[in-house]
Amino acid sequence: MSHHPILQTSAQLTACLTQAQAQSPKGRVGGLPTTSHGRRFQLWALGLFCTERHLARRLKNNGFYPFTQPQPHVFVLEYYLDTLWKGMLLFVVCLFLVSFGLVSQVQKQQTWGFPAYGVGVGLWIMISSLPRRRLVLNHTCGMYHFSIQGHTVCQGPMHLVYVRLARSSDAYGRCFFQLVLCGHKLEPLVLVHLSERYEQMEFLGRHIARKLNINYFDCLDTSYRHVVRHWPLGAAFSPGIVQRKTRAYDKPGSQPDLDV
Repeated sequence: MSHHPILQTSAQLTACLTQAQAQSPKGRVGGLPTTSHGRRFQLWALGLFCTERHLARRLKNNGFYPFTQPQPHVFVLEYYLDTLWKGMLLFVVCLFLVSFGLVSQVQKQQTWGFPAYGVGVGLWIMISSLPRRRLVLNHTCGMYHFSIQGHTVCQGPMHLVYVRLARSSDAYGRCFFQLVLCGHKLEPLVLVHLSERYEQMEFLGRHIARKLNINYFDCLDTSYRHVVRHWPLGAAFSPGIVQRKTRAYDKPGSQPDLDV
């Protein structure tokens, strides 16, 4: 009796990842080496102006930014949330205000409770952001693995991880775009903050997705600008994907120019 090919493929992927975890401590996939301490804070160093240029410079230094490639077809990202330094800043400022009693009374009203509350909130944010995050894209197994401080949070097929171009607007109707690394049960990681340059942001997003071999989605739900490399098992069509008639990007033999 033959098994369904989809079930066989799913079983093979699960067995591949289970075997990799069994050979490594604390759920670390495939015993991959850890990244340097400096790289764990690389997502904090975002430029305040011309953020797409800042990302382009990073991509020139590391073609798989923000990941590293310890093995062929395997990409690893270790990081701390940027709320860690925000919590530390809030904790230090509020502790300074409480220690010196600078805002203990305003217009004969006791206000020392506000900085004291800030001390507690800052400490809570700082402690909750201390655990190290680790995301592994293992194309050998066709799976991704996300863990916090060595404990597995989720794992699944590669089509659940993607780069998304997000759009927002202000009160004057101006549109701003963000590049976000997203995934099922993953904390969204902003690669580029607000920018008005749609073409440059799209180019960088497609470049990152191509280097990491993951999906890319435009800011519109239905768009011919989506780039789908991985589909759910058994899926043959998605109503949100519009097929291109011509290929205007990634021409064979052309080298990407990251000068934006």
